Amino acid sequence: MTLENKIKEITDFDLKDPIVLEGLPGIGFVGKFVVDQIIKQADATKFAELKSDYFPPQVTMKADGLIEHMKNEFYYLKDFGEDKLDLILLTGNTQGADFIGQTEICKVLIDYFEDLGSKKLFTLGGLGTGELVKENRVFVAANNKESLDEVLELDNTSVRKDDGGAILGASGLLLYYAEERDIPATCLMGETPGFYVDASAAKAVLSVLFDLLKFTIPLDEIEEQIDLINQRIEASQKVPPYVMEQQVQNQDDLQYIG
Repeated sequence: MTLENKIKEITDFDLKDPIVLEGLPGIGFVGKFVVDQIIKQADATKFAELKSDYFPPQVTMKADGLIEHMKNEFYYLKDFGEDKLDLILLTGNTQGADFIGQTEICKVLIDYFEDLGSKKLFTLGGLGTGELVKENRVFVAANNKESLDEVLELDNTSVRKDDGGAILGASGLLLYYAEERDIPATCLMGETPGFYVDASAAKAVLSVLFDLLKFTIPLDEIEEQIDLINQRIEASQKVPPYVMEQQVQNQDDLQYIG
């Protein structure tokens, strides 16, 4: 049986040199939190959906009892921010189920972004520490020095130099496949314990994006989530008992995340 990836466009759109922001589920759900907040607060328009036989063999159950299939979703913003940029926002409820799935899906994604004329790509994720973080730093990796230096000029950004590591999943593979197409690509990783949905790390990544892409969105919802998490941590004196979709198996899994 041949496994397939299928992107279905659901509305007409016209984008000029769009910049891609990828935020799929990962450690701390940092990237997904960032992209979903931009989509919600800026009222982005959904224009396409990816269905794949390489996604995990499951569905999710919603609060109303209905199910939702595994998918990646594409949204766009037109003439966004001070520089009137066109953005493509990639979100979803899953990544590829295994090594082959990750690579096949990411190849399809980069083909699609290239076909849409994308000139720059940012992958967003979390860098897990395994312990509580007082101030969330943003660690940076890129597929070219110019893109790396551009981000490192900003506050609260740095390269993790002590023990290296790997960027897992889409956030890493998209950088590699973008490099093959001469598309500049950068990964922004918010420092996070990795044990819960980390709104604080997401806020740190958003702050870097605000400076890079010259836009803002309301942060009220993020601040509410940060306050809620802090209250739970203070009350229990331990990491809140959130259950992540992708369980951390050992300390090595907390290095870099897609």
